[in-house]
Amino acid sequence: MSHTFPPSAPEAPAPQAAPTQAAPAETATRSTGPAKPRLGWLDALRGLAALTIVVQHFSQFLLPGVFARTSHWLDLGSYGVFLFFLVSGYIVPASLERRGSVRGFWLSRLFRIYPLCLVVVGVGVLVWKLGAYRTLSPVNGFATEHPALAALGNLTMLHDFLGMGGALFVMWTLSYEMAFYFLVAALFVLGVHRRSAEISVAFAVAGVAAVGVFPLLAVTHDQAWIRRSVVLVAAAMAVGLLLVMSRRRPLAVGGALVLAALALYLLVANSRTGWFSMAILATMFAGTAFYRAEQGQIGRGRCAVAGALAFGAIVWVGTRYGEGDVLATHLQKQWPITMAATWATFALGYSLRNHRIPRLFSWLGSISYSIYLVHAVLLCVLLRLVGPHAATTLSSGARVGLGVLFCVAVVLLSHLTFRLVEQPFQRLGHRVTKRVEKLGARSV
Repeated sequence: MSHTFPPSAPEAPAPQAAPTQAAPAETATRSTGPAKPRLGWLDALRGLAALTIVVQHFSQFLLPGVFARTSHWLDLGSYGVFLFFLVSGYIVPASLERRGSVRGFWLSRLFRIYPLCLVVVGVGVLVWKLGAYRTLSPVNGFATEHPALAALGNLTMLHDFLGMGGALFVMWTLSYEMAFYFLVAALFVLGVHRRSAEISVAFAVAGVAAVGVFPLLAVTHDQAWIRRSVVLVAAAMAVGLLLVMSRRRPLAVGGALVLAALALYLLVANSRTGWFSMAILATMFAGTAFYRAEQGQIGRGRCAVAGALAFGAIVWVGTRYGEGDVLATHLQKQWPITMAATWATFALGYSLRNHRIPRLFSWLGSISYSIYLVHAVLLCVLLRLVGPHAATTLSSGARVGLGVLFCVAVVLLSHLTFRLVEQPFQRLGHRVTKRVEKLGARSV
């Protein structure tokens, strides 16, 4: 399994190493033509992040020799994941503030994330039922044993904080995305959303100070508590969202406090990664600080301080996760290099924000969320077809060729899911949002 950090645990609540993957980011452009300046660079970064994750997952199973040599110095999976986190940090608050409406923000999020996820998970369940998977299952063990409970937990998108993992092994990052959405919406309602640099610094300091202190899955330590937690978290999330979208200020503030408290509680008390969760949030809010500096809302000095501290925190915490075991030793060799490469790539993209991006990169960025989900199921099917010993029985040339075909198939299928699922639901979400906002304006 992958040695990337943070480890994913799709089949059990206990921390363990597993493949890394990407998180969805806000769609930067609505077409696949040449991307507009100041947005196209985000497309390019998202496309690059998605492809590196596909390569990482394929190579770790079918090119283990190449994977071992490269991952000793550079973890492509974590590179792609944290590149996505930085991009999400930059564009998600911008999306909310551009709309100026928490209700519109959440409606767009629901239509952006859920339809494709439901479709791909449904396909994953279908192919899981059609055969036995010995190498990598398209659906995790908890979901197969407790389908109703797993369905509710995954619908919250907070599954990684509930001791069950995502239905697909690539879904753990969606939990961090959702926690980030909660905090972003809450900060906006409370009127402190421009304090991104300070918030990033606070998370960075908390992560460094709490190394080895935060509990891991302290609440969901058995089946009964997983069940209680899922029900309570789902109820709190529903109440928080309903309140925060209210046009009445006291109710919206109450909803903001509920969502913020829920996110912080799960990050601190019931994360699989403990103190590392703080460093992830520091990274995302550092991405927001870049947006603030680019918009002239904060000084570049504050942005630089936030970025430096977030980078230092993620390096420090990452090299000490699992201190004393094999994972920690491995991370100490490649983690700083991986994070340096991630931040350098983001900085390069940021420096090119006023340049037009070629059509190919714009297109790959637009389908990156599909790539993120689709490749997981397709990889499971491929591994079942070639058998558990393909890494040793097939020639290296055959496996490289298979990798090229796999990447091409992932991109083509992702283009189809983007056109047939993502785009129609995004258009529907846009129409629903306009209708809801219009009805709300009439009632004022």
